[in-house]
Amino acid sequence: MIFIFKNKNNLYVSICLFIVYLVVGFPFFHESHPSNNVFLFNIPLRTMSGLNYLGIIALSLLFTSFTLAVKSLNQYKKRTVLIGILLATFIPLYLADTYQKTFATGVYAISYEQEFSECDIRKNGDTTLVAECNLLLTNHSNSDVDLSLAFIDKYSDVEHDMIKIINNGAPYHLKIRKNERKHVEIYTTIDVSQLEEAMDAGSMKMLNIRIESDGKERKL
Repeated sequence: MIFIFKNKNNLYVSICLFIVYLVVGFPFFHESHPSNNVFLFNIPLRTMSGLNYLGIIALSLLFTSFTLAVKSLNQYKKRTVLIGILLATFIPLYLADTYQKTFATGVYAISYEQEFSECDIRKNGDTTLVAECNLLLTNHSNSDVDLSLAFIDKYSDVEHDMIKIINNGAPYHLKIRKNERKHVEIYTTIDVSQLEEAMDAGSMKMLNIRIESDGKERKL
């Protein structure tokens, strides 16, 4: 008779490391990151500012957990790794979503439906550009949230002209009522002389934003 477990101590340590991985990695699951970052298991390893050391530590814990789990078994090793990969991929996302919709407060209770975001820029006269942006935010908490909002470039820390236009007047101050799904309209103008390149019109979709409330910040 072949026993499934070869070393139960390794299995227990593996489970503990997996739980620590969830705790360490949780902040990453609660924040959207630019699409040009390097990801593994939804954790960014490299961002625009360089290596993400906390993300690397989280993944090191995960792989150590997998290694110990395999060493603890006499059989079903490949199956265990496959199950571990699935759990590592989906459980954190579920936990983050559940946390946001139940216990989160302030800026962490705000979700952003990026696919519905858009900004249109048009010229008004010879010297003025007008920008109109539409966003969809939801407050999942039972308290009103006052927040400030600014647009960010998901590909660069340098603010290009279109971001500069829609950020002219940022940070924008908003109040989202408890349990409210709010359609936010932002309107701003800028003198064309402030831009590096001439522009008559333009549009953007799938915008990235930075929101702040009570000294806490998220990038979405």
